[in-house]
Amino acid sequence: MNTMIRLRDLTKRYQTGDQEIRALDGVSLDIADGDFIAIMGASGSGKSTLMNIVGCLDTPSSGSYEFEGLPLDRYDDDALAQIRNQKIGFVFQSFNLLPRTSALENVELPMLYAGVPPAERKRRALESLQKVGLGDRTEHKPNELSGGQQQRVSIARAIVNRPKILLADEPTGALDSRTSEEIMALFTELNRLGMTVVLITHEREVAEYAHRIIRFRDGRILSDDLRGAPSGQILA
Repeated sequence: MNTMIRLRDLTKRYQTGDQEIRALDGVSLDIADGDFIAIMGASGSGKSTLMNIVGCLDTPSSGSYEFEGLPLDRYDDDALAQIRNQKIGFVFQSFNLLPRTSALENVELPMLYAGVPPAERKRRALESLQKVGLGDRTEHKPNELSGGQQQRVSIARAIVNRPKILLADEPTGALDSRTSEEIMALFTELNRLGMTVVLITHEREVAEYAHRIIRFRDGRILSDDLRGAPSGQILA
């Protein structure tokens, strides 16, 4: 299986007055095509900092990050923004949908930034909404959708540019247990079809869906447990 992401000796330091805080302290990690990884750890353990660096939302203080063999420390902010838009999908606990905008228009947004023509934007947005089971909710606004449906819209938005990797930060944190199971079944299906998935969660039941569970403590990887093999299939 090909290595998509290679992290070596990553550190992230913050200065608070006279005190230096190490959010990451020498983290090395490989993420392969088709991986399904759950990252766990207490608040302040470094897991969200790692997710932000992997998602090109932040840069490390030291260490190296290669994405598909390309060293990202050579890229400027504009190039990193392009990688975020084209290669990385994001799903958040709070959904982050535009409230006065339909499900279809919310899903179209990443393609608008990527310069995709209107007809193609609509076609691909409809296709993504159908993939997450919302083909009949395209014109509904977020306040007309349940929490689970809103999260499905955010997943459709995350995959519409056909990214290489899907990053999810507590994607079930605002959902009840039954809806959480439905959302995790959707992540499992996307992974089965070839999407690489990395999620942060505090919930053991959610982490159990992943093939690997990585635990963080004090900015370091405490354990990295392989639980099963990814499918390696290709997302249609």
